[in-house]
Amino acid sequence: MRRFITSFKGKVVSQLVIVALLLPSISLALYAKANAQIAVLPQWAVTEFKNQKSPGTTFGKTASDAVASEIAKLGTHDVIPAESITRASTDLGIATPPDSETNLLRLAAELHATTVVGGTVVDYRVYSTGGGKQASVALKVIVYDVASGFAINGAALRGVSTIRSGNVTDETLINDAIAQAAGEAVRDIESKTLPIGTVLNTQENKALINKGNRAGFQSGQEVVVIRGRDQVATAHVTDVEPDSSYIVASHLIKGIQPGDKVRVVFRPPDIVVEPNGQFTVIKPKNTAFPSGLVSVLLVLGVVAALVGGGNGGSQDTIEGVTASAGLQPNNSGGSPVVYVNWSPTGWGGGNSQKYIWQIYRSDVQTSPIPTPVWTESAVNGGPNYVDNENPRAAGSIEYAYFLGAIGGSVCNETTAFDSTNAAIVPGIAPGTQYSYQVQEVYQLLAIDLPNGGTSQTSGGGTSTAGGTGTTAGTTGGTGGTGTGGTTGGTTGGTIGGTTGGTTGGTTGNTGSTASSGSTSTSGEGGQECFFLSSSVPSVGWATPLNVPTLVSPANKSTLSGTIATNFTLNSAIVNTPLNVQYLLEMSTTSNFAKGTVNRAATFISNSTGVVGPVTGINPALLFPNVTANTTIYWRYGVRNTFDNPGPYPDFLTGERYIFSNYFTFTFTGTPPPPPHKTRIVTGRKKG
Repeated sequence: MRRFITSFKGKVVSQLVIVALLLPSISLALYAKANAQIAVLPQWAVTEFKNQKSPGTTFGKTASDAVASEIAKLGTHDVIPAESITRASTDLGIATPPDSETNLLRLAAELHATTVVGGTVVDYRVYSTGGGKQASVALKVIVYDVASGFAINGAALRGVSTIRSGNVTDETLINDAIAQAAGEAVRDIESKTLPIGTVLNTQENKALINKGNRAGFQSGQEVVVIRGRDQVATAHVTDVEPDSSYIVASHLIKGIQPGDKVRVVFRPPDIVVEPNGQFTVIKPKNTAFPSGLVSVLLVLGVVAALVGGGNGGSQDTIEGVTASAGLQPNNSGGSPVVYVNWSPTGWGGGNSQKYIWQIYRSDVQTSPIPTPVWTESAVNGGPNYVDNENPRAAGSIEYAYFLGAIGGSVCNETTAFDSTNAAIVPGIAPGTQYSYQVQEVYQLLAIDLPNGGTSQTSGGGTSTAGGTGTTAGTTGGTGGTGTGGTTGGTTGGTIGGTTGGTTGGTTGNTGSTASSGSTSTSGEGGQECFFLSSSVPSVGWATPLNVPTLVSPANKSTLSGTIATNFTLNSAIVNTPLNVQYLLEMSTTSNFAKGTVNRAATFISNSTGVVGPVTGINPALLFPNVTANTTIYWRYGVRNTFDNPGPYPDFLTGERYIFSNYFTFTFTGTPPPPPHKTRIVTGRKKG
């Protein structure tokens, strides 16, 4: 045997045996490598979008195709072809676009997709501009996890087409705006899309996962836990490390186990479009925020409010905007008005530097930028405004408006008003429903902004010393001698800007300019800078109405205490069909004091002309204890049933109606006594 092994044949046989033994391992390694090279990307399905404005048109299909195209460009998802989606919809008998979230998820399951995207073309408008026409589209995109059915991501925004002249069709402009909105929506969604985590081990209702803050995971994030195509739990992230974190279950379905997948949920925003084309994005509320982190943020927020009043990055400085119809000079006699009220928040960079309030109304639009119906000093005016029937003259500074950026930290706007933007603004019309938005222009000094309000741009340019002085000129000039974009930008920008700004400001002569590299311009410390807060809409609508006018009975009438009377008035409706609620009140006091008022009747009518209760009213039954010749005061109140929170509270009773002035009548005689129970006594007959 030993001789055979050492022979040529023995060596050949030995080599073949070795190869045979190694072959399974080699095959397995090659298979694993090949399998890794053909790994399948996550399957995403994009269904046809709903067209909220005009169902049946092609804009919903255009939007879904545009979103699908943008997702495919990312290269991180495999987008299922539209033909496959249409075929699956037909097989399942599901409408296109899907008519419910349930059918949307059924369709995605049929396609074996891990994620399905739906959406809505909320609104679109075409405006005339100075150079031609432009379209604006409001688009909402929602991303669903198929296993859980949760909306895990999304975007709501406005897309604007390019301005085109000539005979371009509205459809072309709208399609262009949809494409712009789709691109921006997908970029927004992708920026919030985090990698899927894997559960490593578990302990009771807590699990360790393999993703941490380097992957974008943060404490408080809501997650869904998936096993295959089933949801097993919902949870939130806690105890985040660079490459790992824990999740704590908030709702267990099957229990968490190693190998389960974890997907972060970013609840999608919503978008509301006003009748004039303005829109408001409604941010979702965070539903899973640990109390410990809330406490920390509250403490930090208090500190920021105390020491950081000059933060130019703030956007939300207004809350609680309401609009209520009423009358002026008082709420029971006068002209129709709308009272707009709001509350400045205790946060934000503009809180202590309020400059101007800008109030917008839903019917006023100067394409493509809305014109405020009023601008008012925030120092001496507000937080309220009374809108009336008087038109606003063009060119008046009170109606000019500021076109700066919302929030920010760079001093780009140093003038708050541009009266050339002012336009003719009509007054309110009784019977028309209005909503309002309020925006704040706030003022900061450049020195209070981060880096003193410095703006930086890359590329060749100059570096201007922030201050003045001999040393600034010398040092700034030296800095500029650096060669190349990096050296010149760094040396010139840093030495010329920093040393020049500090030393030159102290010495007090003339600063100089350092050339080459990137541009670095420091704003002067005393420069006034202006920013906009976010525009905050009113919580509901307000409908100014004409004061009700009397028809019958005549004022100062005398009425019998036994005959029912029709208390009628002229309708508060002018032209626009409305459902108006009427309230008939009677009182023994002229100020309708508490305890003396009776609600004689309430009814809703959409009629013009003379209106009144269905049946007559017998006041004697409402006031059974009054004597002859007693004066009774009565009035009508009106309100549009659609208004929220309703008309401005009545100054007498606090009721949210627009009341007429009171009328009076007296009884001619003593009213009949009130009904009373009669006790019947029965006795026995004596025999």
